[in-house]
Amino acid sequence: MLIGFRLQNFRSFLTEQTFSYATSADSAHASTHLLRTGIKSVPRLSKAAIVFGPNASGKSNLLVALGTCRDLILHSSSLTPAQFAERHTPFRFGPAASRATEFELDVVLDRVRYRYSMSYDSQRIRRELLLVHRTGKAQRWFERRFDDSLQRDEWAPFSPNFNGPRELWRKATPPGALFLTTAARMHSAQLAPLMHWVEDGLQVLLKRDMGDLEGFAARLHDRVFKSRLIRLLRAVDIPIDDVRAAAAGLEPQADRHPSIEFLYSRAGWAPVWANSVFESAGTHRLMSLFGPLMDAIDRGKLLVIDEIDASLHPLIARFLIQLINNPALSGRGAQILLASHNTSLMDLDILRRDEIWLMQRGEHGASVLAPLLRSSPRRQESVAKNYLKGRYAAVPVIRPTILEDRDP
Repeated sequence: MLIGFRLQNFRSFLTEQTFSYATSADSAHASTHLLRTGIKSVPRLSKAAIVFGPNASGKSNLLVALGTCRDLILHSSSLTPAQFAERHTPFRFGPAASRATEFELDVVLDRVRYRYSMSYDSQRIRRELLLVHRTGKAQRWFERRFDDSLQRDEWAPFSPNFNGPRELWRKATPPGALFLTTAARMHSAQLAPLMHWVEDGLQVLLKRDMGDLEGFAARLHDRVFKSRLIRLLRAVDIPIDDVRAAAAGLEPQADRHPSIEFLYSRAGWAPVWANSVFESAGTHRLMSLFGPLMDAIDRGKLLVIDEIDASLHPLIARFLIQLINNPALSGRGAQILLASHNTSLMDLDILRRDEIWLMQRGEHGASVLAPLLRSSPRRQESVAKNYLKGRYAAVPVIRPTILEDRDP
């Protein structure tokens, strides 16, 4: 389970910003919306969180940052120097453009808390640290810092609680690779739980990741998957009777994409199979979301989705969020992090006050992330209405008179 994520100097983010699932003492929705961690320092976490804010404020960049952090942890040891440099996308204005990007993941797995941080620029890893909390006191399993004057990494002593051929792993870690990646790939048993969570417990869906019909079509051969999909579509008032991957044509084509067909029945007429090209954008969106959402619920994953409400009716978007909080369906620690413009989701009937986050542009146009709780909304407050009134900021400033200005 993710406790929090910290970032600095990445894309539209200049100063340090922190997102957290740690909850307030609020008792609202306590029986449905919260996860118990089993650790004293952070006893409860939220299952869901949504980030709201104006266009170009940084919502998508927050999700991209999580995806980039995941990518570096999984693949840093196999990236070419050019590929590694591409991952460094700092704030482009002022001196930050030449400075390092920083990420920190705070995760609890089986009552063990892992706080892993990295700092990197276009050339190398600048800093890396893993703190592990098995009891109250943190154990510093490893730490490295690049010394500019000596032009080499300086390593703190490894923790006696961190076992294995640590010096072998250290020597095998090149400048552009994370020690975590290298040691895990060289079979560190103690790092396996954290790496497993990053690889299999965290999924980031950006707009470019939607529409994977090939993977979706393959899963339709799973009867359980298909049955659950049909039930989901019916639950949101899409009246289909069956779904299948369409048969491939006789002539193979390199540019052929998988085709999905839906069966519709109408009283008094023969049933009809309709190709998915005739379906709405909303139905396509649901197909893209269904597999990752069910995987998150079944396996206790963190699912990150950009613009979940795109092409979906507001009531359907609300329904998908409620699935995560439904104890009858989701009992394995699933979490969801969303970016949205849909203020109908900013509703204290489906979210706690500490599950609503606001993004806005601050000094120098840099992204600033803050919890709604910072504005101290009342328990029964109409937060969506007050948000649109600008009470909490993080809304676009509309200037219609600009259109009246004459062109030069």
